[in-house]
Amino acid sequence: MFKKILKTIMLAQAASAARKTLRYLSDRDLDDMGLSRSTFVDGVVESVKADIEANVKDQPISKNIKCVVNPNLLGAV
Repeated sequence: MFKKILKTIMLAQAASAARKTLRYLSDRDLDDMGLSRSTFVDGVVESVKADIEANVKDQPISKNIKCVVNPNLLGAV
């Protein structure tokens, strides 16, 4: 259950970041990537989802959490 919650949070963060990134991309930039404004966020989320399935699926929870935390930010709070 915790893995499912963690996966949902990761996908929501990816969607949020994609929406913010979309503001700074021109239509030409998106065309160069083969995407449009309507497919960019979904494409990023699907990419992250595939990455999660490939890399995080069979690992223990403690290792999943460590890969989510940015090592540059440890101890910053």
